[in-house]
Amino acid sequence: MDAEKYIDFNVTEDFILDEAFVSWVLHPGNEHDQFWVSFVHDQPEKETLIRDAALIIRSLQPIEPEVSQEQLDKIMIRIKNRDLPKFRAVHLLMKYAAGIALLIAVGGLIWLTINTKSKFPLEVVNTPVQKGKIILANGLVHEFDTEQTTIKQSATGNLTINNDTIKNLASEKKMEMNQIIIPYGQRSDITLSDGTHIWLNSGSQLSYPTEFLGKTREVLLSGEAFFDVKHNPEKPFYVITRELKIRVLGTSFNVSAYDEDVTAQAILITGKVTACKNKLFAQTVDMVPGERLTYEKSSENILKDKVDVKLYASWVNGYLIIENMPITEVLRKVQRYYNQDISTGEGLEKITFSGKLDLKDDISEVLANISFASSVSVSENNGTFNVIK
Repeated sequence: MDAEKYIDFNVTEDFILDEAFVSWVLHPGNEHDQFWVSFVHDQPEKETLIRDAALIIRSLQPIEPEVSQEQLDKIMIRIKNRDLPKFRAVHLLMKYAAGIALLIAVGGLIWLTINTKSKFPLEVVNTPVQKGKIILANGLVHEFDTEQTTIKQSATGNLTINNDTIKNLASEKKMEMNQIIIPYGQRSDITLSDGTHIWLNSGSQLSYPTEFLGKTREVLLSGEAFFDVKHNPEKPFYVITRELKIRVLGTSFNVSAYDEDVTAQAILITGKVTACKNKLFAQTVDMVPGERLTYEKSSENILKDKVDVKLYASWVNGYLIIENMPITEVLRKVQRYYNQDISTGEGLEKITFSGKLDLKDDISEVLANISFASSVSVSENNGTFNVIK
């Protein structure tokens, strides 16, 4: 397909009336899926037009349960505001879609293949690692074993790990991705080439380009990180996890997306973000400071609520402020931070903990504080801590 043709499409009807686009929506395939993923990546301003067009086309089939009349009405209003001369044609098309939905017996339409697959090319390393490492785009690996590592990526491609500078060995200008792997018990302080500052927590992995060359800035995350994004209204910043895609311009927020957790969360500290499931054309959710967005992996539901942001960003400063959190979840955070085995007994999930834990203390002191505040027993046997009721 010709990407240049679609660049000139400026209204929803252009896509609706394009035979190749309609064919892809109704009969997706890997080759065409990849074309549209790349197109939206290069032309993010077209994503809303494409999403609206796809919803309308699918609404003509029996029966797309995700496309309600309310959604169609909202799309119609957007189209009307964008392009008045063509509004009448789309209005008739949508009335036709509503009529079809009333006449056709209840059936099912399988969502687009691309809409059931996450765009998450980061190869997550699941085997335990003892040292932190950076895997450069050229395949070279640099290891480090400092508990707190400072990493700076320059716009020229040079990389500094603590006080060691690695010269750019790339031979051509392209979107090259470096991958940072932080084992349990370590953390990293990262500055990207655009000035964005990232604190990467224990057991986390981050993939980022040496230089942001396109129309967007994208990084991939597995684990937990706190972001302070450099403001650039011309080039939005995206944090992509296996479950979520978060769009910001200049904002500070925390993201927790460990593979082993039952939820993925984003907590907004300052600014404004838009988040959605990491699926092409997924419905977006706006967030304002003090809000938490939670993605439940089992149900694939997204929830939003108000929280005390101090509870979620305090780890960056070396302590945890916790309020009514199940002991099992608290111990999982401590285990990651210290890279120390902690076994738990039955019934702990019903016990909660509230308090402040200083992560500069020895793990024995931290567990003693948890034990005192929550009336659980802590013992140590051959390097493993045991926590029981």
